Amino acid sequence: IWHVNYHPDGGQLFFPKDNKPFISPLALPGDDIQPNNFKAFYFDGSQGLYIHPNIWHEGVFPTKGRAIFKGKQGKIHARVSIDLLKEFKSYLYFKVFI
Repeated sequence: IWHVNYHPDGGQLFFPKDNKPFISPLALPGDDIQPNNFKAFYFDGSQGLYIHPNIWHEGVFPTKGRAIFKGKQGKIHARVSIDLLKEFKSYLYFKVFI
């Protein structure tokens, strides 16, 4: 993952329409974010994910092929972003065993 962001003005919702499992990288709020602050969270597909304002994230990633997600975000879509490759000379990646 080369890019992460957060929304200071509102949350964001992802819901799998086809009940397929997915992973989402998340980190707690803060201006001094580092790649090692991120944790990959696994969702079995039976529920959606609501990301509160100021939580660092970068989308959702299905664990098995393609998946369709319903998404919703605040009316104003302000975003604070980091290009991890430019800022830290590193990608964000996780070794995942499911």
